[in-house]
Amino acid sequence: MPGLFHLGLALAVATTADTTAAAPHWEDWLENFGHDSYRYPKWVADQMQACRCEVQLGSPVSVSCVEGQEAVDWRQATSVSWCSARHFLLSHMPVFDLHFLPGAVSVEGSSMLDDNIAFALMALNASKLEPTPPAKVLFAYLLPYATYHESRSNWRPLFFAKYFALAAHATSSREVLDTLIGDGTRLMNWTAFQWKDFPGKSAGNTYELGPFASGTAPPVVSPTDFLAYGYGSCTAWAKFLASTLKALGVPAREVGSPCWNTGEFAGLATSNPNVSMCWQGGIPGAVAGGTYLNNHNWVEYWDNSAGAWHFVDVATSSDAETTWFCGQYDDGCECSSPAGKAMQDHEILAPTWSPMGDDPELNGGPVLDVGSGLRLSTGEGVSPMVWSPRLASPLGVPLKDVGLRVVNRTGFYRCRASPPDTSAPELVSPPVV
Repeated sequence: MPGLFHLGLALAVATTADTTAAAPHWEDWLENFGHDSYRYPKWVADQMQACRCEVQLGSPVSVSCVEGQEAVDWRQATSVSWCSARHFLLSHMPVFDLHFLPGAVSVEGSSMLDDNIAFALMALNASKLEPTPPAKVLFAYLLPYATYHESRSNWRPLFFAKYFALAAHATSSREVLDTLIGDGTRLMNWTAFQWKDFPGKSAGNTYELGPFASGTAPPVVSPTDFLAYGYGSCTAWAKFLASTLKALGVPAREVGSPCWNTGEFAGLATSNPNVSMCWQGGIPGAVAGGTYLNNHNWVEYWDNSAGAWHFVDVATSSDAETTWFCGQYDDGCECSSPAGKAMQDHEILAPTWSPMGDDPELNGGPVLDVGSGLRLSTGEGVSPMVWSPRLASPLGVPLKDVGLRVVNRTGFYRCRASPPDTSAPELVSPPVV
């Protein structure tokens, strides 16, 4: 039943009808939100208190969680609870995030990881999507608070408080999307959305996010970077919309090509050295950025009605999926669409927290580890983070290919030759006399 996702131990013994009657309105869960006295709703707090997890650092990281006296394993879960969510996140988040994340907005939370789980549960419980997205899709594409190594910020509570009213009655993912980007990307009117206990005094202010500003990553990647700067490239737009969809209960992800198969960067790296420079974001140790960044990112969301991944390119005002295909079938694949020209060394990739070897049907393709599985035809290791080719820790440890996994979506986007025509009857030669 939509809207009753896992209300926790306190309601576990109630009948479905009783649970429906007892469930408070989602706006009640935001009482005092934005104030120093904010607390999670009781059903969330009960789940949090019942869950205990232990983490053993190593390679790989080992995580065990129990709820009450019962062991919890996200891989066996059929729905998302606090404990299964925490087990998934602790098992798949980058190791460096295990040591520090920003603080929580609730007096009960220990870090933004708690907020991330709490507000994901609120969105799932309040959502009216029918059918509900599969649990594995929710774990991998709704729960994660980051995808690339963008700056960590506690965006989910704020986005839920600001935007959920738009999606409160939507029964399909597409309907949620339309409420956000209809009428000129409605969600970009930042000051137009408030909540009941909003403590600010900005009723007369207007702050419109945008415009699309190519070449502004890496400064503008995370959702709060976009808010601070007020503009963003395709990467920032994709991140902002995907994050908003997740805050409203719709699984979503960024997807894109780190290096289009076009112009001076076309072809295989074995025959065109420019391809390597494209993936490296420039000439190592010399010029970087600018024309060397021949990349683009857009958004994929889980269409709950179709049970499949669909896409939208909000940054360039594309609202039709056919924009990025050269037809369902196109002989010879001779089309102008850059996505249709995807191939080896010019893959289309979606960042994921799904584990290696996970279901390629639900993910939309095979899951690759960037550090070990993403190679050019020359054998050179590369990363989709072409806008941050020198990303490293303060200790000098390179990070652009550490803790990153991607789904290879090339087969979905590239042009496909027309299938043979089977509509005409087969001609049978007359017998030889």
